[in-house]
Amino acid sequence: FSRNKYTRLLATMPPVGSYAAVRLQRHGAGQRLVAALPVAAGAAIFRFSGQIVGRNTGDRCLQVGHQSFLTPASQEGEPPWVFLQHSFRPSVRITHPPLAPRDPDPPVLTATAIEALPAGAPLTFDYTLHEYVMHGDGFVCEETGRQVRGFRFLERAEQEAALPRAMRHIRSQHGQFLFGQESRC
Repeated sequence: FSRNKYTRLLATMPPVGSYAAVRLQRHGAGQRLVAALPVAAGAAIFRFSGQIVGRNTGDRCLQVGHQSFLTPASQEGEPPWVFLQHSFRPSVRITHPPLAPRDPDPPVLTATAIEALPAGAPLTFDYTLHEYVMHGDGFVCEETGRQVRGFRFLERAEQEAALPRAMRHIRSQHGQFLFGQESRC
């Protein structure tokens, strides 16, 4: 990317922390995030950040590096991004630049529509593309009834299919696992 092209690209993206294109909707006993208006495939829906913590604290926490996890900043309360639901067939892709080891600055994450979405469409992403080993036992996928515990616990064929879409830190951790830097026992 040239500097000018990158500057033009940023100008088309929503500001960090702007959730004008989404809204919360009651869902079961909680809430979920949905599109507030139609969204074109490939469009950035919202951008977000938070604070970095060094261990997975579970709920309201997303792995963004080998041992780096994003959680809402203390002054944020519960920002809308924490209500993204899991799906093995997600409507949204979450991306961010690679995080340097021990970098205290949190990355800016971008939620982009994978396909065209009508207003009211649930915004979902695949946790297994971001989390190598989830906190505790993870959770049960509402759509499939499967246990979601992180990339490491996918079947081998699922790992191979998902690897090209997985975040860089997941690909790196998986490579370490496969090549013996972490025990399989």
